[in-house]
Amino acid sequence: MRLQGKVAIITGAGKGLGRASAIEMAREGAYLVILSRTSPEIEETSRMIEEVGGEVLPLKADISRTTDVEGAVDKAQSRFGKIDILMNNAAVIGPVRPLYEVDERDWNICMDINVKGYFLFSKAVIPHMINRGRGKIINLTSGLGVMAMPLFGGYSIAKAGVIHLTKILAEELKPHNIQVNGLDPGVMDTKMQEDLRNLGPEVLGDAIYAEFSGYKEKGILKPPERVARLAVFLASEESNSITGENGTEKHYMRLGYKG
Repeated sequence: MRLQGKVAIITGAGKGLGRASAIEMAREGAYLVILSRTSPEIEETSRMIEEVGGEVLPLKADISRTTDVEGAVDKAQSRFGKIDILMNNAAVIGPVRPLYEVDERDWNICMDINVKGYFLFSKAVIPHMINRGRGKIINLTSGLGVMAMPLFGGYSIAKAGVIHLTKILAEELKPHNIQVNGLDPGVMDTKMQEDLRNLGPEVLGDAIYAEFSGYKEKGILKPPERVARLAVFLASEESNSITGENGTEKHYMRLGYKG
């Protein structure tokens, strides 16, 4: 087992890639601390982890709140005695409209969850990792973080911030043997994609709606379980020589990931 005895915290683990990654890491021997703002979802993920023989601590938490983040890290330390892996996965797509029409409240929600939450959780776990002389941080990024796509400005800007956060943390933490990498999952068959399609052409416009619908109709969407295997690689000792990277499955295959 590639993660035997490791302790992993995964945010946004109530569904999608977060859930799939938690289950996959449990199969590889990790102890899981899973977070979501929605109790029924996190409880279901917890049951699925236990079904594959994993040990799990489910927590309801809002990653944009310092008290929630620090409380979760304290509970993880108390339960398992260490933190080896942090997967910053929680995200919201944000307001889907031109930037000049985005109000301050929606902007703040997007940035608080998609950027601030990643910063807060990294800040909370890093001292524990430094004390142990090792650690892995995986930040969920997106291709939208490096391209300009109309209507998705808030999300794109947030993900651009996460990409740079990843690179800076990687450089700062090299002396402490902590690897920090960005994982761009590409387009997956998750509820987020379903929610985007459900916005319809009235919100997305005909061209963007056709693009998102085409992903589903043409079978382009990847199952989150496939991307979860890449998350396991980035969490394992197999990726000890890799830090400060950001990319898709193909990118990491060039760096040694075998799928």
